[in-house]
Amino acid sequence: MISPDVAAAVTRLEGDRVLTPEQARLFGRIARGELVSLSVAIHALLYLGVVALTTGAGLLFRQEIANLGPLTIALVVGAAATLCLAWVARTSPAFTRGEVASPHVAFDYVLGLGALLAAGDLAFIEARFSPLGAQWPFHFLLVSAFYLALSFRFDSRTLFALALTSFAAWRGVASTSVERVLFGFLGDTETVRLNALVCGTAFVVAGRELKRARFKAHFEPAASHLGWLLVLQSIAWGIDRGPAVGPHRLALTLVGAGLALFSWRGGRFALFVFGVLAAYLGFMITLTDAVDGATGTLFLVAVSSIVLVFGLAAVHRRFPKEREE
Repeated sequence: MISPDVAAAVTRLEGDRVLTPEQARLFGRIARGELVSLSVAIHALLYLGVVALTTGAGLLFRQEIANLGPLTIALVVGAAATLCLAWVARTSPAFTRGEVASPHVAFDYVLGLGALLAAGDLAFIEARFSPLGAQWPFHFLLVSAFYLALSFRFDSRTLFALALTSFAAWRGVASTSVERVLFGFLGDTETVRLNALVCGTAFVVAGRELKRARFKAHFEPAASHLGWLLVLQSIAWGIDRGPAVGPHRLALTLVGAGLALFSWRGGRFALFVFGVLAAYLGFMITLTDAVDGATGTLFLVAVSSIVLVFGLAAVHRRFPKEREE
């Protein structure tokens, strides 16, 4: 960004000997727009590289299995994942309870690549050799535990979020004998919704506990965001059909409004948006049922959506400073 005033101030500070010539030269180049950071471009290229490599591994699974054999593919991908994680372990600083600065520009991406390759390799082994048999959903639990361990050891919020997502996926597809006994009176959809509600609540509580204990406290937003999304989704699942449509709509509106109020006081705009959208959905779907005709419904939705978007934009400028994130 070019700033003539800053450039002039740098010159004055150099003349007053506040800045050394080397410092003045660097700050002056930045102020005049001669020095441009490539950080965003480099991170984007590294991200695309991880996506391309993981996609290539998936194509390898699909196209070369007949030529190489499943065991060879599993060993090759496992070796690649091991090399990535070995480099990460060698490069990483010692474990601490707090946030750790990345020791290398590619550190997080190599870590993510190694973790994704390892999880993909495990999925391939399960698909080809079925070591877990009928208990294959536990694959998600193993991946979740693996991601969680890596996230804590190497301070990766991305892997922490993936660990929670994998755990939620396990709860979504798992069907154990204990669940059949406890929730046998519920259908499959109701059981999945209950699991989503329990998981979401657990994630929110876990995030709060991490912050309270000052153990990887910067992971708390990931846990809270995913947790509240699951809670709101579990409630919204019943607003369209079923015997309890009315209570679900009311619950979504009230919970969303409460989350928005809580987030406003805490200075957390992302959660504020979640709450506002949930309350809007619960209220609007009830209101549209009272409107006659498709034209009136579409007009109401269109106008209210525009008002909502501009309202959120206006609120964002005046939103309390985020103290927790």
